[in-house]
Amino acid sequence: MKKDKEETGGKKERLSEQMARLEEIVTRLEDESMDIEEAMAAFEEGVKLSRRCLTKLEEISQRVEKLIPKPDGAARKPVQGNEE
Repeated sequence: MKKDKEETGGKKERLSEQMARLEEIVTRLEDESMDIEEAMAAFEEGVKLSRRCLTKLEEISQRVEKLIPKPDGAARKPVQGNEE
């Protein structure tokens, strides 16, 4: 079974939802009206979320690389853990 959602605090979220949440956090941090404790909590959440997004994007990139042949026509080496 394919995983197209990421586990976050007991709730599954799609990559697009995670990216939207990250944008919300950045907007809140740019507002500069939060106190330091609230800003730090938002920053920590944003860092964790950005790492999950980056990991997911890297996985997707590897899957795409697997599907696209090399310029010389040779098949690419299969990516471990993504064989179906």
